[in-house]
Amino acid sequence: MIPVAWTGDPIWLADVLRAEGLKVIEHAGWRGRGHGDFRDLRGVMCHHTAGGGPDDWPVVQNGRPGLPGPLAQLVLERDGTFRVIAVGVAWHAGAGSHPGWPTDNANWHVIGIEGVNNGVGQVWPAAQMDAYRRGCAAILRRIGRPASDCVGHKEWSSEGKIDPSFDMVSFRAEVARLIAGGPPVPVENEIDAEAIVARAWIGARLTHGELPTADGIGRFARFANGSIYWHPDVRNGEATAVPAHLMETYAQYGYETGFLGYPTLRHTVVPGVGDIQAFEGGTLYRRYGHDGFPVRGVIGRRWAAEGHETGPLGWPISDEYDNGTGGLAQDFQKGRLQWDPSGVVKEMGRRSDAV
Repeated sequence: MIPVAWTGDPIWLADVLRAEGLKVIEHAGWRGRGHGDFRDLRGVMCHHTAGGGPDDWPVVQNGRPGLPGPLAQLVLERDGTFRVIAVGVAWHAGAGSHPGWPTDNANWHVIGIEGVNNGVGQVWPAAQMDAYRRGCAAILRRIGRPASDCVGHKEWSSEGKIDPSFDMVSFRAEVARLIAGGPPVPVENEIDAEAIVARAWIGARLTHGELPTADGIGRFARFANGSIYWHPDVRNGEATAVPAHLMETYAQYGYETGFLGYPTLRHTVVPGVGDIQAFEGGTLYRRYGHDGFPVRGVIGRRWAAEGHETGPLGWPISDEYDNGTGGLAQDFQKGRLQWDPSGVVKEMGRRSDAV
């Protein structure tokens, strides 16, 4: 008898799949979704959805008439992306038997994976099959079970099920090879590395794992006192922390989807005065107790030539605005810079509304 390696819900599902190098989408509420708690985990059951399209997952999550969801813990899309649907028990196995599993009662002991495929001749893409094998291997490795506990629904079922439509014998052989090979060598996570650098101030991590940015390429994670952003083409692929004080202003300008883009340098603290941080589209300046503003473009270059915030103009106290003559202007503590197609004009004298 194989000793039980894990008892309870697989709250680690998303992390284990990501550690295997797989793409993962975590559906809102998945940690609380299920028909009760697992007892002990004894394996993985492979299925196909029988739909074959991009909208198969709502049925797995929400169920169908006469069978409430979730109907599996995981959905595997055709591009190899895993959707984590639930952490609790799902109705996917039905009646059947397999050595070492309770007859007619696998739902309480087995993780179900629904691969998106119509099951009647639709090709299984290479990316999907690679992810299917690696995902099964990662889960079995985590719970200490052999490849023989990777079972097709059609192998388990006493009800005539036909899924999945691929050959389980060769599939299982590949899963065994992957289990024996061990987990992939960890790649340094840039967000985690930046969190170590910022540990003196950034506080507790609030985001479980990482979240995709709107472009689908970058990633970010929230912490108690700021956020960390990463994009492979920004700052040589290193992640960058943004403190909460500047995040408030960053949010007003649309985060990374706005003109500011991603942070390109770590922030600078001017003790007792405020914070400064460079982004792709400009630099944010925020004094303590005041609103923050970006400085950018032609006005920003002239201001830089004047000595930035230590020059005669001081800190920005407004964003750029239309100066009424077809150009732009921006106010600073001790003056204003105006731009029109002929150039930038500096106007000294403390602004009446400067604070």
